[in-house]
Amino acid sequence: MSMREKVAWISTLTALVIFGYYFWSVLSDFGQRQLDGDVLFWRFIWCLGIAVAIMLPASLLAAWIGKQQFDPPPDEMEQAIERRSYRAGFGVLEVSLIAIILLSGWIAEMARADYPVDAAGATSVIMVNLLLFAMALAGVLREIQIIVAYRRYA
Repeated sequence: MSMREKVAWISTLTALVIFGYYFWSVLSDFGQRQLDGDVLFWRFIWCLGIAVAIMLPASLLAAWIGKQQFDPPPDEMEQAIERRSYRAGFGVLEVSLIAIILLSGWIAEMARADYPVDAAGATSVIMVNLLLFAMALAGVLREIQIIVAYRRYA
């Protein structure tokens, strides 16, 4: 298994677990009408820190155990895989951002109905978390496409 595939596996599994927890907690808070931007901000910072603290040492350990270079220069196949996966990831991100923009009016109306005391704050919290979700989704799908491409060539 190439080092890039190992990093893709580590990134995918870590993102699914750590950010899966984060977005599940956001959805849970939203369902209970308890969105608190400050709490969610620090929860996100903690999740991001934990993800980095897991991914970096795990990648270094995978390189050390496999006796591989941590970041070897990519060959033509690896460049093609990365090019295709980034194109797909950016496509998903672009479509997600357009959908979020188109839904922004509906999100504001929903926030006014569910959070009448601070509708603007609730709208901001929801929009920021939708943007974070779009970025996380695009990143995970990009990594999954890298894994699938490497498995196809393996």
